[in-house]
Amino acid sequence: MLTRLLCGSVAALSLSLATGPLSAAEFRALSSWDQSYVPRTALFEKFLKNVEVASKGDMKFNVSGPETVPPFEQLQPAGSNVFQFLFSHGAYHFGTTPYLVAVEGLSGDLAKWRAAGIKEQIDKHYQRFGLKYLVMPLVPEGSAYNVMLKAPVGPSGDLQGRKIRATQTYAGVLSMLGASPVNLPPAEIYPSLEKGVVDGAAWPVIGPLGYRWYEVAKYVMRPSFGVVINSVFVNLGAWNGLSEAQRKLLKIDSRAFEKEWQAAGNWTLLALPRSDTH
Repeated sequence: MLTRLLCGSVAALSLSLATGPLSAAEFRALSSWDQSYVPRTALFEKFLKNVEVASKGDMKFNVSGPETVPPFEQLQPAGSNVFQFLFSHGAYHFGTTPYLVAVEGLSGDLAKWRAAGIKEQIDKHYQRFGLKYLVMPLVPEGSAYNVMLKAPVGPSGDLQGRKIRATQTYAGVLSMLGASPVNLPPAEIYPSLEKGVVDGAAWPVIGPLGYRWYEVAKYVMRPSFGVVINSVFVNLGAWNGLSEAQRKLLKIDSRAFEKEWQAAGNWTLLALPRSDTH
């Protein structure tokens, strides 16, 4: 009980630090990842910057990361308008709703998803939590995730007996390979690999290089697999308070973000150090 009270106090303090006065044109954005994660800087922050430039300064953004609110606790403060924008993954709020994790089970064709109205269905669902679904960035099927390992795969070709960092997105896949999934936030992965708390870490193909996990996990399991959606939400009340011109601007730039994200799914695979892939 004491631990829970202390955790609650820390969370409340973090939120109080984030709720200072805003100018009419300034919005708080929250990211589940720090700047070591390439998509935060190369895609999300670029998206916000593009909006800021296109609006001629009418819309400005102040970005915070997991140092402000832990990644698995960010849905509620975004839904309650403490933050107006959220860049995150569905597995990070799986306990509140598993909806986006289920969507990742579909085949990864962005054009077909749009035609089927999947984005609108996701939007409708998340409005229950005070959020509008703004950006649906999709990495193509089969090129989303990989597993970094401290030791190479043996003759059996599986992960029998190994503890692998995971989220609910791919925990089932790892279990089928004989591994024991361990749920860890991003900041705990490097020290957990270094100390042997886990034997490997599953993660999007985009990212391990920036976190330098290859220093403590020198092997990459292939092939890559799955579909990944790291989404951008906007607080529903904040969205409703925008002008029509501001909404149009966000919609236009969200399409550009989605296209860039899909294209990025493969170039980071090539960016892995060749000497560290086996």
